Amino acid sequence: MIVVGWLSTLMGLLVAGVVCGICLATVFQLAHVVEETEFKSIATDKLEEEWMVHQVHSTANFATKDKVLTWLLGGLNFQLEHHLFPKICHVHYPAINEIVKEACRELGIKSVEYGTFREAFKSHVRVIRSMSQ
Repeated sequence: MIVVGWLSTLMGLLVAGVVCGICLATVFQLAHVVEETEFKSIATDKLEEEWMVHQVHSTANFATKDKVLTWLLGGLNFQLEHHLFPKICHVHYPAINEIVKEACRELGIKSVEYGTFREAFKSHVRVIRSMSQ
């Protein structure tokens, strides 16, 4: 503030806040509001399936092979692993991802993963478009 002044500092903080907010909102929308994830309505206080199965059905991964995006997002493109193992460092998510996919295949549980950011974004736009009609 001493070097650039109050107004420039406030504008910089405003721009940083807006950019960070849009980035975070986009990541979480691509992880949960896409075509293949399930939106559950709970009429009672009990889930129909186990907590972990619910996490798999309501969460999607995207761009898990993109190392640059993984680094920029701190592993949040591995949303399923983030939900299932919240206390494990994100650098282990790629290895865990393979284990989770194999376990889902063995147990017959459908997991969702979009190959690229663009694929997930297009799916999100289609969901928003269908919700608007």
